[in-house]
Amino acid sequence: MDISFHIDRDVFQSKYQEVKPVLFKNALPLVNFSWRDANTIFDWADVASDDFKISFDGIRAKHEYVENYLDIGMLRHRLIKPAVYDFMRKGATLIASKIVNEPKIDSLVRKIAEFTGRQTVTSAYAAFGDRDSFRCHWDTRDVFAVQLIGRKRWIVYEPSLKSPLYMQQSKDFEHNYPCPEKPYMDFILEAGDVFYLPRGWWHNPLPLGEETFHLAVGTFPAYTMDYMQWIFQNLPEFVEARDSLYTWEKDFENLSRLSLKIGGLIRDPDNYRRFMDDFIGKTRVTSSLAIDLFGKPESWKLPAETALHLNTYNLHGLGDGYIIANGTKLNLDDDGIRLIQCVAESPGIRLCHVLDKLSELDSKKLYQLICKLCQEDILDPKIN
Repeated sequence: MDISFHIDRDVFQSKYQEVKPVLFKNALPLVNFSWRDANTIFDWADVASDDFKISFDGIRAKHEYVENYLDIGMLRHRLIKPAVYDFMRKGATLIASKIVNEPKIDSLVRKIAEFTGRQTVTSAYAAFGDRDSFRCHWDTRDVFAVQLIGRKRWIVYEPSLKSPLYMQQSKDFEHNYPCPEKPYMDFILEAGDVFYLPRGWWHNPLPLGEETFHLAVGTFPAYTMDYMQWIFQNLPEFVEARDSLYTWEKDFENLSRLSLKIGGLIRDPDNYRRFMDDFIGKTRVTSSLAIDLFGKPESWKLPAETALHLNTYNLHGLGDGYIIANGTKLNLDDDGIRLIQCVAESPGIRLCHVLDKLSELDSKKLYQLICKLCQEDILDPKIN
């Protein structure tokens, strides 16, 4: 599935991302998604994990809809289907989080990751009644709601706590930061629509007493708090940070020296680069195996129509001649930098079009470089 956001990626990132919501009508003009696809997602989910839930007057206990059994000496878990169906008929919402390795979903989510430049986590919500899944709340991550089946009503309110982090859940903070009374938006999300909601914005998605299935794709950048934690992990190398504490009067001078050193660490561009290297180096982008191409001992060839994607959504380091993707840091020459920029500007670009766009380069060396980057899991080749 493809998404048409109708605006340029740079425009979104400068005017909307972490700024305000935006509704993309008919972003999926041909919604090729059915209840068979939805059932498959739930079939492959780990029903025993906290990532699989039934919401009905709160989150239901596992024993109400999951049974344990021994399968040739191995403990397994399965849904009690009559219980699931009964909950759904009463108005429950079925939820599966951290969805991976679902071809239709992965291709759609990749588009969002490439559009935002961020790592993503995906959840699925299915319902047939008119009860809300959760009461009005805010999320601590930006979310793209992708409506694939049916409709859902969204009521959205402006933030009362700006840019909350994961430890600042609305249920714990709403007494000091209550939801505003006047809605900012109130609309129906229809199949094929995509809605972007920044973190901290109050919202209540409401089923309409009819079938509905949507994805919630959360996006995750590096936050300033992550940088601060990384900085503080390096403090033990300074003797001032290793000293014991006694009294304020005795310790003030030592703490003042340490605060100056911490400020210097924070403002050091080399430290910022090292942190981003570390952060991006720990992220992974799901890509399919291509053993039929790269596992053969004999010669092989990438088809001209092979679609190429980068296995990273952050080009940090490219200006310094390197890229980090799926845990691999690769130094690049000028030709490599141009290749990466070409693929980043046009995700899914065909191999033949890359060779055309970079026709002034040595085509044989460029082709060999593309193959090498595919084998290194830096480029993801998609062959139809």
